[in-house]
Amino acid sequence: MKNHIFPFLWMRGESDEVIREEMDRINYCGIKAVCVEARPHDDYCGPDWWRDLGIVLEEAEKRQMKVWILDDKHFPTGFANGLIKDKYPDRKKQYINCSTADVFGKSRLMTLDINRMLKPSIGFWQIGDAVDYDERLNNEVVAIVALRFDEDNIFHEDTIDLTELYTVDNPVIRFQLPEGAWRVHLIYKTRTDGGDDTYINMIDEISASTQIEAVYEPHFGKFKEKFGTTIAGFFSDEPQFGNIFEQCFDTKVGHKKMSLPWSEELKKLLVEAYGDSFTEKLVYLFASTKERILEPQVRYDYMDFISRLYAKNFAQPIGHWCEEHGVEYIGHVVEDNSVHSRLGLGAAHYFRAISGQHMAGIDCIGGQVVYGAGRQTHGGMSDSDGEFFHYILGKLGASSGHLEPKKKGRTMCELFGAYGWNFGVRDMKYVLDHLLVRGVNELVPHAFSMANYPDSDCPPHFYARGHNGQFDYFADLMRYGNRMCDLLSDGQHVASVAVLYDGELDWSGERMPMQKICRQLIEHQVEFDIVSLDMLTNLADYNGTIQDNALVINGIAFKMLLVPSAEYMPQALLDFVEQHPAFPVIVVGDKPLNVLPVTAHSYEKLDLFTYQNLEGLGESIQRQGLSRVSLEQPFADLTVYHYDKNGNIFALLNESSTAVFSGNITFKGSEELIAYDVYADKKYAVSGQIIGSDYCVSLNLEPGQAIVLLENFNQEIYPIYQSYQEKRQAKTTEQVLTGDWTVKLMKAKTYPTVEEEFETSVLSPISDCYPDFAGIIRYELDFRTDDLKNVLLEMEHVHEVVTVEIDGVRVGRVITAPYAVDLEQLSAGDHHMAIEVATTPVRDQANYPQPPFDFSYEGQEATGFWGKVSLRY
Repeated sequence: MKNHIFPFLWMRGESDEVIREEMDRINYCGIKAVCVEARPHDDYCGPDWWRDLGIVLEEAEKRQMKVWILDDKHFPTGFANGLIKDKYPDRKKQYINCSTADVFGKSRLMTLDINRMLKPSIGFWQIGDAVDYDERLNNEVVAIVALRFDEDNIFHEDTIDLTELYTVDNPVIRFQLPEGAWRVHLIYKTRTDGGDDTYINMIDEISASTQIEAVYEPHFGKFKEKFGTTIAGFFSDEPQFGNIFEQCFDTKVGHKKMSLPWSEELKKLLVEAYGDSFTEKLVYLFASTKERILEPQVRYDYMDFISRLYAKNFAQPIGHWCEEHGVEYIGHVVEDNSVHSRLGLGAAHYFRAISGQHMAGIDCIGGQVVYGAGRQTHGGMSDSDGEFFHYILGKLGASSGHLEPKKKGRTMCELFGAYGWNFGVRDMKYVLDHLLVRGVNELVPHAFSMANYPDSDCPPHFYARGHNGQFDYFADLMRYGNRMCDLLSDGQHVASVAVLYDGELDWSGERMPMQKICRQLIEHQVEFDIVSLDMLTNLADYNGTIQDNALVINGIAFKMLLVPSAEYMPQALLDFVEQHPAFPVIVVGDKPLNVLPVTAHSYEKLDLFTYQNLEGLGESIQRQGLSRVSLEQPFADLTVYHYDKNGNIFALLNESSTAVFSGNITFKGSEELIAYDVYADKKYAVSGQIIGSDYCVSLNLEPGQAIVLLENFNQEIYPIYQSYQEKRQAKTTEQVLTGDWTVKLMKAKTYPTVEEEFETSVLSPISDCYPDFAGIIRYELDFRTDDLKNVLLEMEHVHEVVTVEIDGVRVGRVITAPYAVDLEQLSAGDHHMAIEVATTPVRDQANYPQPPFDFSYEGQEATGFWGKVSLRY
């Protein structure tokens, strides 16, 4: 089995002993790779860093592990280890910004001091903010354009170019505008009036070489002989345009007071598109218009140009450098809440931004995916759009992994980080399963921290220097995750529907977010991938073709393309439709306003599309037979992932936090299926039958339960799979175990040393009496039974993971509800039972100073084991 897990290991300059111990703990989890995280280290690419990294490499080689290296001093990638500040100040980010002056009323002669406007307007409360005044003196006029007001903050596409009135020697311009309401826009080039100027300019021709010089080449110089052997490659963490300091997601072109990325190469592209009048067109990047003829096109072209430059000048050169040096380039950009196609935190176009990488990549951190919150906006590191994170995030990354040949079917996800100490193995299991059934098959758990406990920096930390009572359970989870990832790798995703990536649609106006469509498909068990416009217009680059009225991309045959409705449709999409009239392309939602570019007859081309309402979309596709999986009764929370690896594989997850799934499922075109409990690593026969060319299975899944169904080509005989509900209903007798319980409280760090011990006949949550206790709680009970077989041991309330021993032998470990353990036999007589419950470290945090920041606040469940424990037989 290959390794598919490489967690972050935070490096702070710890002692040899601590580094070696942490590497040993990682290896204990069955994890055979690690990604060293430099953010907390004081001497990145200095002598102390090389020493510490050398120890990691030495320990990795002992254990046949691989090492990935985070590719900058701190996140986000693009700081280039301070090289811009220390060596190349001439390579600072470059922007265009806009200052304005309003002119209202009757036509009259006016003057305007342009030099005074070569900086942003500020309020008195911003006085004293850090500004590089010397650099600001280099701000340079690009264009001066007057636009006529319509109403509110909307303008007419009626421009007067005043640029030629300005000279450096005569900065006060004289002009007279027609009567009415006008706004004069000064667009100027700057290196100061935007985002962090210590970061590289992602669209400059020299950008990648700066990053490579600062980070990649020094590592190669120190550890050349380990490249391609122990060193697997580099991890790029959230590189972005960073053109504003504000941490927000509404960063579409036109965002108020937002500077825009700029470079000389971008200028050349604009000149090629618009000629010398390009300066006049720049005003539409800052002003919204009533006519919306030039404005949407200019915004589209601008985003198209900078996203291509990002790929050409940053992502792809780094990927090429890694290939030439025998390693791989991986990582992710910021995807959150649709910023993947925007500026600010975004990188303008998800697929282009990761085009240089050898795996697709996303992250799922800070409470973005929460069990039971798929349809809500909820708190976390930011207000999280539940629809985006639950119905798009995993599919977006996996689609890149499936469809781009360079990715080799691999999709990496950074997960668990910044969920907080309250986030334990039970909830990790759900988040992991949620990602697996969307196609993620490479994992970067966040994080192993070697800092003294408790490290307040983005917990949970899995080992926590021995203080995490759930570490053994986490190890079990990682072994499960690796088995699942290996099962869902080196095969082929099976999908029938393609959904158009909405990035280009978002650039020029409003659009239906693609998660609306994807939610309909997931809730109706329709398998799909997200296809970019670049794939449609360059099919050969993606092993693509149109054959038998199917769109085939990298081996996946799609029977239709669903397009989110938008105000403007790109001409390139219409060209695709015209070239392949027999292939169904359906716009979901209203008819667009027009096609870009807008021409005299462009609107007529919109009739080439078929239109479909969002409501009822899932049922419509089911009726057309485009899903390989159908349910006898609808169940929106059953998610299915279909994979072909020498036979059909169906991974299923009940994503409801409250409802049991119970019903018949038909798998079209499938042979006999067996159930694979990947966590227990056991296979079972299922209650099913062949009906024609299909296989029908009767299945029960508890809330949050995942299971895999495989084709049983060898017709092997397995024991019959029974769900928890089926097992329970088959037992006619219940024996409630009573008596005096001995309860022992033990800290994880000093386990099995007992801190507190008491006896009770009535169990209640430990947190009632010990509200700040965290660790392992051991409950012991002596009981008597008759001779029993096929017993189900049930525990009523557990928080949150539990191990059960009877007569000194472990009989079960459970990390998610229902908390029940199968016992093959209990002999007649006396028995001694021990139930150990491991908590998260969250309650222990009350014993330490509060962290300097909190992303969100959440309720804490009661801890321990309470209620009844019973034997059913």
